[in-house]
Amino acid sequence: MKKWMAILLGMLVSVCWAAPGQVTEAGRSAVGAARSYGAAVRSCDMGWALDYMYPPIKKAYAERYSSRTGDEATRVRITMGLIKETPEQARARMDAALKALRDHYVNMGRQLAASGVKIESFSVREPVAEYVVTPPTTVAKTVQRDQRGEMQVDQIQNGVERSRLVVLPITLVVSTPGTRGEGPRRVERRSHIFAIRDERVNGPVSRAGLTKRETKINQWYFVDANTDVNLLRTFFPNLPQNIILPDGGERVLR
Repeated sequence: MKKWMAILLGMLVSVCWAAPGQVTEAGRSAVGAARSYGAAVRSCDMGWALDYMYPPIKKAYAERYSSRTGDEATRVRITMGLIKETPEQARARMDAALKALRDHYVNMGRQLAASGVKIESFSVREPVAEYVVTPPTTVAKTVQRDQRGEMQVDQIQNGVERSRLVVLPITLVVSTPGTRGEGPRRVERRSHIFAIRDERVNGPVSRAGLTKRETKINQWYFVDANTDVNLLRTFFPNLPQNIILPDGGERVLR
């Protein structure tokens, strides 16, 4: 009993670290995956970048995009429950929204490339923070009180899903065409991305290898710094309020 409660309490607490040189196996794995992500960024392949966005957040963006470009009245009526959708209809509507969002990202990437914008380099530095969070609703379903009033784990062998979020500092060098006969303008930008992967603890993985959020177990997904941290908390409510982020900014290069 004490052993399982220790495991459970460990999953309930958000764990973070930021000590220099203290990089975990997960942190090293996130850096390696982010370098592949950077290859798509350098080529302005924004469709690929969207494909590797954390799926729940990608769906949230797709909903927002469709609300701006689609039939707003119908969407509101669906949200209010005035129009009833079958699961198949809801899935088809989301698929259409995701396709429209991807097409939009692909077009933005093409426009950047056509305008002469180049991503000369994309480098990833060591993580500054790592957080392990378990959705409270998932944990709540695994715990109950036994007949003596003590807490016990309910069928923990079925597994618990948790998420890992790693904050990765990045540096980009971007060049844009010069104006009025000037040469290209080169800028170094320091920012960050969030690497996110969902994990399964003490239980079997489904045949499809997917979590309840339709993410692949142990696969890294990415979200850029433009994402509001409050949106992250929508999916990870127990993220600390003082989430650690690296310094950002830009400078013009000669």
